Parts: sequence; structure tokens; C-alpha cells
Amino acid sequence: MKPAFVYGLDDRLPLKYALIYGLQWAVIMFPGLIVVARLSGIALQLEIEKEVRFFQFTLLTCGLFTTAQSLWGHRYPLLEGPSTALLLTLIVLAPCGLQAIQGGLIAGSVILIALFLIGQLKRIIALATPNVVGVILLLIVFSLLPHLTRLMAGVDAQHPHGDLTIFLVSLSLVLIMASFSHWFKGFWKTIALLLGMVMGSAFFFVVGPPDWHELQTARWLSVPTEVVPSWPSAYYPALAAFTCTYLAVVVNSLGSLHGIATLTDQERLPQSIDRGILVNGVAGICCGLTGVVGMVSYSMSPGVILATRVASRYATAYCGALLMVAAFVPKLAALLAIIPAQVVGAALFVAMGVQVGAGLAIVASGEMTSRDYFVVGLPVMLGTCVGFLPEALLASLPVGARVILGNGLVVGILLVLLLEHGLLRKIGSESKLESHS
Repeated sequence: MKPAFVYGLDDRLPLKYALIYGLQWAVIMFPGLIVVARLSGIALQLEIEKEVRFFQFTLLTCGLFTTAQSLWGHRYPLLEGPSTALLLTLIVLAPCGLQAIQGGLIAGSVILIALFLIGQLKRIIALATPNVVGVILLLIVFSLLPHLTRLMAGVDAQHPHGDLTIFLVSLSLVLIMASFSHWFKGFWKTIALLLGMVMGSAFFFVVGPPDWHELQTARWLSVPTEVVPSWPSAYYPALAAFTCTYLAVVVNSLGSLHGIATLTDQERLPQSIDRGILVNGVAGICCGLTGVVGMVSYSMSPGVILATRVASRYATAYCGALLMVAAFVPKLAALLAIIPAQVVGAALFVAMGVQVGAGLAIVASGEMTSRDYFVVGLPVMLGTCVGFLPEALLASLPVGARVILGNGLVVGILLVLLLEHGLLRKIGSESKLESHS
């Protein structure tokens, strides 16, 4: 049984509500974009002006393709943002230069478009059983846990080991936002996360006033320069690495689409997969030309819409519009960036907690046998374990292997597909595992 939403998938929103819901999505997404831009700038050794340009084009491409996907592409309430797998590949290949990275991004994107044109994506739909979809939703949460823990504990340059007080306040915010989402009704229920973030930000601003200098000095209007910073080149190791990584992007996007379709509308899924992957390919070409990290459909959306009860794809479309505006209005970008990271971490923690419940419900939607326990449990365990592998071990691997084996989500998805449709595939009827008291 699908959950009841205040606004359904295709419901058009009143402008004032659409802007609020779009802002709620943008606030959740913004810190991750800052991290991507900063890590890319460090890896590529960009000067401050070029790093600002990189961030502007990241905002612009994310906003443009989030809106395009919501209105025309897959038509689900999913955010489009920089892929972690592609970011890792960019960092690994940074010594090869931006031109090689651009060429690899474009080559991988062309492969996505080719898969769409030859009609091979439809065969993948049959692979998305309840076990596979449920595992993907769980893996998304568990692969984010190390990042969420650092955010909620206040780990930064000043507090490399975190701060217990910050963690306890973050935990309190989690409980407050969960309570808001449960007890509030109507419109207030739909902005439970935003209300919690406002409260949390106000608290941290009182305890430790933020540095308003960047907000005060940020320009109101700035047009990004150098649309194509350099001409892409064909460097074989980069082409091979990004080709492997884009296979992971396809798997990630398929998992996101199946996860949100299970909660909203599964009838449009076959067409949505084709159109969504096609737009991902076009986005990758644009990102390759502009020299920023390629796009993927983010998987955190099910948790957010379950917490807010707003499943309208027009809300994410407005989020995309706000991100595009922020690309040209540094003052707005600076305002979003000033929200404490631990507050955003608490909001994501609430959303991911709900997503765990959704994943378990999907897995348990049919009769489970002893075989299903292995199919579900082993990929979740292995995908989570990958996040704890020593950095030195990953660094010793070849580039192509590192971008796959260093991503717990990808490893877990590949294993659940292998078990569900290969090693432990169902043959005839299986008896249900007897329960023991």
C-alpha cells in the first residue's frame, strides 16, 4: 500500500508553497554541492576564481537538469546532482589534467545515450525485484552513514574529532523534526524538515555567531565565465575509467528510479528509465564540456518525501530553478551556504531513517524464505563494509577497480543482482522458512 501524500506526483502546487518546498529541497542539497566543488578544486588545484566558476556551473547544471528531469525526463521528484562515483574518478585522474577528465566524462555520457538508442535499457527493468529495490534503499542509507555522522558530530578543521555537545544537539534536532513530521497536520507537516532546520540554525547562530563576512561581501549578480574552460582530449586511461564509472551511474540512477516509483507511480517507470538515462547522458556531455562533475539521479528523495508527504515533481522543479538563480546570484548562494552543516546532517538523518523503514517494507512485501535472507543481508553487509576499507588498500588498486570497489553502493548493488538473478535465483517454489520462538 502506497503512503498518502498531501501533494501527489503530478499535483501542481500554489506558487507560495512551491517556493517553500523548493527551498526545502535546495537547503538539503546545497551543502553537498559545496563539498563537491571544494574537493574538485583541491584535486585540480584550481585558483579561487576558477573554483568559484566551478561552483557556479555546478549549481547551474544541477538546477537545469533537476528541472528538466522533473518536468520532461523521468518525471519523478528526484534531485540531479554530482555523482560520488564520478567525483572519485575525477579526483583519481586529476594529475592527468582537466582536458583528459572532460574527454572521459563525454565518452561515458555518449555510452549512456547509445544504450538508450539501441533499446537495451528495457531489459534491466525486469531485474528490479522487491529484494533488489529494498537493498538499494538500505544501501543508500548505510553508505551515507559515515558522512552523516561527521556532519552531526561537527567534525571540521577546528574540531577534527568532533564535539559531543554538537552531536547531542543534532540528535535533539532529529527527534524534534521527527516529532514535527508525525504530529503536525496539513501544510505544517510538509515543511517539518525546514522548520527543524530553521530552529537548529537559530540555536547555533546564538551559541556561536557565524561569519557573516562572505554573505556581506558576496555580489548580487555574477555571470560565470569560460563556458568551456579547455578542449576535451582523448586519454585512454581516463576513457576506460569513466566508462566503468558510468556503468555505476546507470545502476545508481536505476536504483533511484525504482525506489521512488515504488512509493509513487510504477506505471510510468519503463518510459521514465529511458528518458531519465537519456537526460543523464545529455547532462554528462554538458558537464564534460563545462568541466564539472557529471550528474546522477539522487537516491535520498524517498526518505525526504516520506518525511514531508510532498511527492510532487513540481517541488523539485522549483528547487532546480532556485539552484539556477543561485548560480547567478552569489548572495543567495552564500545565504544557503551559511546554514550549519550539523543542521543539514540532522535533517538528512531523519529522511534516511524513514527510508530504512521504506526499504524494509518493500523487502517484506512478499513471502520471505531462507534464500531471501542471504540475498538481502549479504549485499547490505558487504556494501556497508566497503565504506570501512583502509584508504591505503583502495589506493593500491588500479584506477578502474578503485572507482568500483571503493563505492559501497555499487558493490552492494552488483552483489544483490548476482545473488537474486544468478547464484541464488529462485527455481520453482521454495518453502517458507519456519519461524522459531
